[in-house]
Formats: sequence, C-alpha cells, structure tokens
Amino acid sequence: MGSSISQMRSSSSSSSRESVNNNRQQIPEDVILDILSRLPAKSVVRFRRVSRAWCSFIHDPFFASLHHARSITRDKGNALLLSYPDPSSSSTSFFFFERKQGFRNLQISHVDQQYACLSEIIRGILCIHDRRSHRVDICNITTQETITLPRSTNIPIRPGAGVDFDIVYEPRYSFGFNSSTGDYKVLNICSITGYKLQVNPINGLSTREVSRKTVEFEIFTIGCDRGAGSWRKIDPGYPYDQELYSLTSESVCADGVIHWRHRLLDQEILLAFDLQQEKFQIIQVPKEALGFQLMKQVKGCLVLMGHVTSGYNRNKIDLWILEDRRDQVWMKETVLFPSYSPCLWPVGSFKTGLILLAQHGCANPAAWAAYYCDLETKNICMIHVPELKSVKLPCGEVGKPSGVVLTVHAENLLSLTSNAYEHAGKKG
Repeated sequence: MGSSISQMRSSSSSSSRESVNNNRQQIPEDVILDILSRLPAKSVVRFRRVSRAWCSFIHDPFFASLHHARSITRDKGNALLLSYPDPSSSSTSFFFFERKQGFRNLQISHVDQQYACLSEIIRGILCIHDRRSHRVDICNITTQETITLPRSTNIPIRPGAGVDFDIVYEPRYSFGFNSSTGDYKVLNICSITGYKLQVNPINGLSTREVSRKTVEFEIFTIGCDRGAGSWRKIDPGYPYDQELYSLTSESVCADGVIHWRHRLLDQEILLAFDLQQEKFQIIQVPKEALGFQLMKQVKGCLVLMGHVTSGYNRNKIDLWILEDRRDQVWMKETVLFPSYSPCLWPVGSFKTGLILLAQHGCANPAAWAAYYCDLETKNICMIHVPELKSVKLPCGEVGKPSGVVLTVHAENLLSLTSNAYEHAGKKG
C-alpha cells in the first residue's frame, strides 16, 4: 500500500514538473525578455540561477542595453547616486548610495585615495586609475563587478613603473561611451620623456637633460570582439605635438566625444576626441566663456558653467551649451536666483539640468543642501536629498565640495567580460 502511494506521489510530482516545463517552453523568449527587462536589477540577478540559458540570456549585451533604457524611465531606477571620498579611511575610498534601492554602498578596497583618479560615472560604469601602480580598473556600480585592464604597452613592467631609468612615463587615462556602437572605451594619452646624463668636465657634477619627448596614444574597448583584451595603438592626429602639460586630467564625455580643457600659452580651447572616428578635434571656447568654472554633460550636450556673479537683489550663472560640435554652435543661457542663496557648486546632472551643492554657513553634515538648475525653465530650486544630513562631505577651497558627485543613475546590468557563456557555465 505504502509503495503504491509513493509511486502515485512520484507520478503526480513528475507530471506536475512536466506540466510546468511544458508551460515554460510555451512562453516565447521575447515575452520573457520583455518581463525581465522591466524588473529591478536585484531581481534579475537572482534569475540568473534559473538555468544556463537564462544566465546567458541575462548576460547578453542587448538585454543589458534594453534593461538600462527601461531603468531610466522607471521611478526606482531613475535614482540619485551620491559618491564621495571617505575622509576617515586611507584605502577604502568611495561610497555609492542609490536612492530607493536600499542605500547600499560599494567599497573599492584596493584603491588608495591618495593616488586614485576617478573618471566621471557613465551609465553606471566607472574607470579608476591608480597613479602609483598605473593599474586601471573598470567597475559596474549596479552589479559591483570589477575588472582590471591589461597593462598598457607604453608602461614598462618593472618596480617603480612610470620611471624607467632615464625615461619617465606619464599616462593620462580618459573614459567614454559611444552610443552609436554601444562601446565603452578607455583612451591612454602617454607622455614619454627621455633624459641623458650630462657631466660637467670642470666640476664633475652631473645633470639630466631632456633628450627626446614623445606622445603615444592607445585605446582599449571594453568587451569588444575586435582586439578584445588588448590595447591598440592609434594615430588620432593630436594637434599640438608634445604640449600636454596644460591638458587637464579631468574629462567629460558627451554624445560619444571626450572633452578636455586645454590651455596653450594665452589661448583656452577644448580638445575633443571622437570615440567612433578615434580622431581629435579642436573646439573654440566662446570669448564670453573664457575662464569658465567647469564643464558637465546634460542630455548628451556639453555644458560650460561660468562663475556665479552678484547683482542687485539677485545672482546669476551663465551657461554655454554646445548644440552643434561640427559647426561649433554654442547657445548661451542665464539662470537667475535670489542673492541670499549660498555659493553653488555643480556636482552632476539630472534630467534637463544640473545638480548643485551648497554649504550653509558651517562645516557640518547638516549644512549641505542640493539644488536643481533646470536649463529649460531656467529656474533653480532646492531638492530633497535626506542622505546629505547623514554624511560628512569633504570640503575644498572656499566651500567647494571636493571629489563629490551627485547625479542621476539608472541601473546597468552590462557584463564587463566579453564572454557571456563563461558566466553561464559557472551558474548552470
């Protein structure tokens, strides 16, 4: 009797599983794709364990792109991301807080903030360069996946890399995204200076003199099948020969182009690198905008921000928006706000405008406030960011927040490794 019941249960369980599997097989893949792309990243990541096929499916770059696009329109995905250096730690440098996502943090333990250079955050992806070891990491903030890029061929592999006897290497890494191809790229502009030892025959003292100076250019494409896992040397037509000392290390990527501020003698220009053409271009800064405070990206356009100027009962900020890069067409906008407002510092972008931070009076966590400068309505208003009351932001010159980013963030499930099936094999 017991044996009979056991067989019945086994048969029932088997038919039930078969029914579930049949139902699952009847669900079209495009329907599964549509459903998964609308879920929060945390849920999607758990579904990778369902099967090898699902894991490969979720790691597909097309799915990651679709999920990211829908995250932008979702209220939960369209969150504010706050990052800042931790002044109480010498090694764990940066914390990321996502609003409405549980305020988890991402600690990058191997990064020493004394030597680390962070790129701007592009679609939830971050590039980190260690100036001492010349290690370059790419980090996905959503998945917390981090990869280390191979060493640049321009940097020798030996202790104290960066100084090779009588040769000094000065790499500058910049990060960008080309929306037309979906590629993330890292550009290395490396200045290589050779020295020779000169001995004074009279007093026997030796001095080093520059014998040669060159600039090498390399590019690395994240997850690209063509040349995956290696740097490619390129000839981008750098317009200023060896003049790199006045090129700022900070860059902004807008509409598939990386931009740097470049001061050359008494001239101030923007140097632009097209990620698709892999060529440089010079962009003239409007005369009124010379000496601008900083630059940001808003809705794919490059925006230059001037200094806050005071007037009768009101202050103003002048903004210059690059509407057409090829024809170098700039549009000037002026935003007015009350004179009693504090000094405002742009730290990120959101929707159709800029996010600005201000410190009210004294250097304590509760003194920081966030404002939104809408470029369409030309209004400035305070935005509610309660997290600012619980963190201590580092403060630089004249109340300027140092190394702080507060910007719009949408989840990105992009796998930083090029082979999705490698992940599927681990999970399946």
